Amino acid sequence: MLPASLLLASIILSLSVAALVAYFRAREARLHRDSVRQRTELDDTIKALGAARDAATEAQQKAESASRAKSMFLANMSHELRTPLNAIIGYSEMLQEDAADMTPGEIAADLKKITGAGKHLLGLINDVLDFSKIEAGRMDLNLETVDVATLMRDVEATVAPVVKKQGNQFVVHSEEDVGTMTADPGKVRQVLLNLLSNAGKFTTNGTVTLRAVRTERHGEDFLALSVEDTGVGLSREQFGRLFQAFAQADATTQRDHGGTGLGLALCRRFTLMMGGDIEVESKAGSGSTFTVMLPAKGPAPDSIESAAGDEVDDSEPISFQTRMFQIPLATGKSLHG
Repeated sequence: MLPASLLLASIILSLSVAALVAYFRAREARLHRDSVRQRTELDDTIKALGAARDAATEAQQKAESASRAKSMFLANMSHELRTPLNAIIGYSEMLQEDAADMTPGEIAADLKKITGAGKHLLGLINDVLDFSKIEAGRMDLNLETVDVATLMRDVEATVAPVVKKQGNQFVVHSEEDVGTMTADPGKVRQVLLNLLSNAGKFTTNGTVTLRAVRTERHGEDFLALSVEDTGVGLSREQFGRLFQAFAQADATTQRDHGGTGLGLALCRRFTLMMGGDIEVESKAGSGSTFTVMLPAKGPAPDSIESAAGDEVDDSEPISFQTRMFQIPLATGKSLHG
């Protein structure tokens, strides 16, 4: 037998070795866990940096696109504002110089031209001011009970000459029991006039139809006010920026037809404010249908706020339904805008 002292020493040595083994194993496990955690944190950091880089790139691209759009808008607006303003100044100077030699009929004709140019200028300025108010959340709604059939007759009487200007037939159809809705009649009227004016502008020797029907969406009562034309229709590229503020289809749209590029953006913002949205159906070369969907009972309390500022995603403009069919990839010449 081993002496007691050697036995004790052997036991102590065994325990020490076991303790050291346990210590190094624990240390190795801790180092492994730390390594895995650090690797995971590094992976998460890399992913976060990648996401941040992608977000920054996307934000930069959007900012550059917005800057280009607004620069083009300002260039277009400077031209659009100068044209009627120069007409007003020119006809006024002519009247001042020649009034004594002009007949009352000639004076009345020039005054009519001055009035027309002034109204056009006012319309351009109103578009900019209206959009600015919506962006700032300061646009108010004047909600009333609106008789839809009466509204349709009023719109028809106002816009018929514009729609028929290029040899178009103007058809108006309203269901007998279309009834009433709660909305801002001025803004509904403005939306329809804008859509009908666009339809007449981009249609030649065709047909423009204004239709009102009562329908149901998500279990609720809605009014569908549609403007259908047999004009040029939309391409895929044009559709993507249809409701973007300060943007039109392409440079030719502004050159050929004028405008601020805010018309459809305002239409959609007004419709959102009243609790609805706009649907679009288009076939390139065969026309388009813009349908304004409005809740019959009126807008929800937060509708005005949801239509302001950055709350509206114009890159995916149609919240209810968008029906596009047989639309080629090639960009067409014109666009509703």
